[in-house]
Amino acid sequence: MKPLATLALGLVLLAPAAMAQEADILEGRKIAEEYCARCHDIEPGGKFKSYPPSFRAIAVYMDPEIIRMKIMQPDHNTIMPKYAMFINQTRLWNVVEYILSLETLDE
Repeated sequence: MKPLATLALGLVLLAPAAMAQEADILEGRKIAEEYCARCHDIEPGGKFKSYPPSFRAIAVYMDPEIIRMKIMQPDHNTIMPKYAMFINQTRLWNVVEYILSLETLDE
């Protein structure tokens, strides 16, 4: 296969994955608006704050697995609900993807 054809095929194959990731991020934002925005700054370019941390600060300073763990089983001294009781893994990872998408946004 010629290099240009290979590149075109690669782009066709990768496009659905990129669209799926974008959809996951948008779904994650919707979930964050519903469950998180009352306490956390969830906006792109949000100001860094430590308690409760802004999503942007979380994106910069936390590993994805730590973010997931803290959503499912928050520290015992916080008022954050334990979402493990009613959020499935797909929705949870959509929130994590949304948070991580904020790391590279300019203020």
